[in-house]
Amino acid sequence: MHWRFESRDANGAYDVRNDLIAHLQARATDDSDLDAAALVFGELVGNVVRHAPGPISIALEWHAGIAVLRVRDSGPGFDWRELGPPEPLAESGRGLFIVRALAQHLRVVRHDSGMEAVAWLPVHRRSLDSGRFAPDARDDT
Repeated sequence: MHWRFESRDANGAYDVRNDLIAHLQARATDDSDLDAAALVFGELVGNVVRHAPGPISIALEWHAGIAVLRVRDSGPGFDWRELGPPEPLAESGRGLFIVRALAQHLRVVRHDSGMEAVAWLPVHRRSLDSGRFAPDARDDT
């Protein structure tokens, strides 16, 4: 699944988050953490709003039964490093710390045209033979 919207479009972000969670909910195992997935989405989109105003591209993929969220921007990016928890009074750094704590994996990559954050969400897909959802052509595994 893919979405695009402008970072200043709060309604667009809200609609995409709702679509994303509905898609995950229809396919997720009972032990999946959809609240954490929504929080990861919000933090990654919030980073784009703060660091790279402009278009946001969101993609949701399934790899080996795990939901993978990709958030891509076209801005100048920011200096991201794998660090420990932020200083208690720091003005920044909490968002990605939260994402690292909630996601199974987080990778941030700079591209010629912007940055991309890739988070493996704590959401697992039900097996196709469980009968609880009908597969669609967008699922890749």
